[in-house]
Amino acid sequence: MDRGFYSAAAGVLSQQKSFTTISNNIANAGTTGYKSQATVESSFGEHLVTRMKASGGAPNIGPGSFMTVNSSEYTDYSQGNLESTGRSVDLAILGAGFFLIESDTYGEVATRNGQFEINDEGYLVLPGVGKVLNEGGSPIELESDKFTVTSEGVILDEEGDEIDTLYIATEREGTKLTHVGNGVYQSDNGFQQAEPEEYKILQGTIEKSNINMAQEMSKIIAGQNQYQSCTQILKIFDSINQMCVNQIGKIG
Repeated sequence: MDRGFYSAAAGVLSQQKSFTTISNNIANAGTTGYKSQATVESSFGEHLVTRMKASGGAPNIGPGSFMTVNSSEYTDYSQGNLESTGRSVDLAILGAGFFLIESDTYGEVATRNGQFEINDEGYLVLPGVGKVLNEGGSPIELESDKFTVTSEGVILDEEGDEIDTLYIATEREGTKLTHVGNGVYQSDNGFQQAEPEEYKILQGTIEKSNINMAQEMSKIIAGQNQYQSCTQILKIFDSINQMCVNQIGKIG
């Protein structure tokens, strides 16, 4: 009975973590460049399962686990829908790569959120995160919002002269990105420049989040059913424990 109790309790905890992740996705459905996340469930410890037979013996069925846990989180980096804004400071990446930002808190971070602004000092910035970096790793300075960005990320002034070039980053092979903000990621091994053929920069456009609201709501409904089932099982085990204690007390 203890095994069943722990299995049900693990199911409750697992769904609570899943609900937190789904709620965060729904809350950021309108966040530019946000990528959906999901929890990954795995078994916690495996045991050799056997089957008892009336004729004797206990043949092995195979390994099994009595509990599941949220072992990790998965981020879906697939392309979000593109929306035209007409603002020169709004940029989107079609294809692979991230904009590289110098943040005050985490150092260099990457994001797909290209909803930029020009601050009072003349730097191209992502509000609340930091300054947008160029190919040389320096903040990009602009005199005004009268500029053009080519599909390769080259920034041109009104006369067509080159001002700067965006650094389009990608994670190094074998590197795991860490989520440090809504649509903002940090790499434990730094970033490298993406190949030009892997992406295309679109000016006057933003990339919406890739959240599928219908899918997220379906996850909530399925999760609620599982959560309720696990809580009902816990109540049943609690009732059985109470009955056992009362019966043992009467025998004494």
